Formats: sequence, C-alpha cells, structure tokens
Amino acid sequence: MVDTSEQIYSYDELCEDLQELKRKYPEKLQLNVLATTADGREVQEAVFGNPEAKTQILIHAGIHAREYMTCMLVMNQLEFYLEYLEEGSYGGTTFAELFEQVGVHLVPMVNPDGISISQFGLEGITSASIRQQIEEWYDRDKTSGATSYSFKNYLKYWKANARGVDLNRNFDYGFEAYQGAAAPGAQKYKGTAAASEAEATALVRLTEKIQPALTISYHATGSVIYWDYGQTGELRTACKQMVDVIHSINDNEIKYAATDQQDAAGYGDWCVMVKQIPSATIEIGVGAAPMAISEYEAIWKRNAMIWAALAKYTTEQ
Repeated sequence: MVDTSEQIYSYDELCEDLQELKRKYPEKLQLNVLATTADGREVQEAVFGNPEAKTQILIHAGIHAREYMTCMLVMNQLEFYLEYLEEGSYGGTTFAELFEQVGVHLVPMVNPDGISISQFGLEGITSASIRQQIEEWYDRDKTSGATSYSFKNYLKYWKANARGVDLNRNFDYGFEAYQGAAAPGAQKYKGTAAASEAEATALVRLTEKIQPALTISYHATGSVIYWDYGQTGELRTACKQMVDVIHSINDNEIKYAATDQQDAAGYGDWCVMVKQIPSATIEIGVGAAPMAISEYEAIWKRNAMIWAALAKYTTEQ
C-alpha cells in the first residue's frame, strides 16, 4: 500500500495510506490528530500494538522537512507490522506476542508544511501570506549572504516548518544557549520560545501523556545513531543498551558527544535530559537530503526489524 518506488512521499499520500490501513486493519490501528499546522495540515498519530500495555514506545519522523524519506520508512514499517502481525516473529517471539506487551505511538510526519515546501516549493503552501513571508526570507538571506542557493533550491533544501522555525531546535533543553539563525527561514532558527510551534508542542504533550519507555527520532542522513546528550548513571546505561540493540539491527555507526557534538534544543535532548527517557536519533541513508529513491531498498533492509527489536528489548527489561 505504501508506495516506496518514488522519491516524493507527500502529506496527502501519507493521509490516504493511514486511512486505507485503518480500513484494512480496523482493530489493530488507532488514528489521532495531535495538532494543526500554520498552513492547515494535521499532525497525525498512529497507534499500533497495545495502547493499554505497561510499555509504550514513541517513534517520530519528518521533523526536518527535506528528510522526508524518513516518513516513507516509518509508514512502510507500520504497514509491515500490521500485515505480518500474526505470522511474523523476532528472536523466537511472534509479532503478535511482542506487540500485545508494547504499544507503538508513531508520528510519521511531524512537519507536513515544511515537507510540502521541500517537495513542491511555494505551490505546496496554500496560505498567500505564508508564501509571501517565505519569499521575503529568501530575499533577506540571499542579500545577506546567508544562502547562495537559487530560490528553487532554497525551498528544496528547506528544514523548518512554514513559520520558518527549525522544529528540532524548538525544545526546552539547551534552548537559551543555542544560537543558530537570528530570524525565521529555511533552517536553524529556534523560534521565539521553547515549544512555540504547534508541531513541537504536539510531541511534548504526547510524550508527557504516554510516558514512553523509549523514543526514537528518524532523521537523514549519515547512517549513524546519536544518543549521547551528557546523561549519566543508570539513564546513560539504559540509553546505551537501547542503542546497542539498534546497532545490532541496522549496523549504523554509534556517535558520541565527546567527538561529535550536535546542536542543542532537539527532541532527543529534551527527552533524555529533562524527562529522563532513553532516546536515540537514527540517521538513515548516505546521500544529502532529500535523498534519492535508489537509497531506499538498503535503508529498508537495515531498519525493517527495528520496531520488533525494540519491543523485545523493552519486554525483557
């Protein structure tokens, strides 16, 4: 059902696929709306497995606009586990048994406005005022030298939401210290306050509501795993154990803050350092985002079993 043959996987396709999956698996899938974006799109949540189980997992993708292949991946994962729930297995345990003990909360496209900009340019935005703002931001960045891109490529490589805020710099850990861009635009502007954006607030509220055992953020690119935010003690041990499970499946390189410091104010930073929830960022692919569809087959093979591995890991803790 989820088309993985074309590079662009749009918000409209995602919504259609979610509805089709709900029709096909009405007892196995719940759909919720977490927020409405500046350009009127809904941030969707899909709940798979057992939402009443003691253990819940939160997975999100597409928080950075140009990294939209992550959305295709997690939707492909969702369909895979729904389709093979009764006959699939991991580590000697059936998917049905695993996901009776674990609920998965998937936010498959955190930033649908930004993704629409990256995929379709200004035609991806319905609001005339937002389109005008984006043009003004480009003119400013081009004049100041902040970008050397053509307008077409400025939009193609867009990371922010439609309000020009980098959503993964909009969380309340390291927010005050993070500098980034001084004004709204394609990337690295943190916003006026932590969780100022509806999309970031949606993730915060969902995390606080379900109190997940762990969270996974899918990004692109680099085929690495980021997890080290300065946590110590038992939390650090738990995070590293989770990362080792992920690494055993996708063989991504594990990165450490001591040698590869990342920008602050991200969702993972907030989960670990504020909420004390084990969290990791999985970077897929090799080429620059938006990635070529030719990369997808290898990405799928490396990540298909991640949900099952994490579910089994949490049930054994």
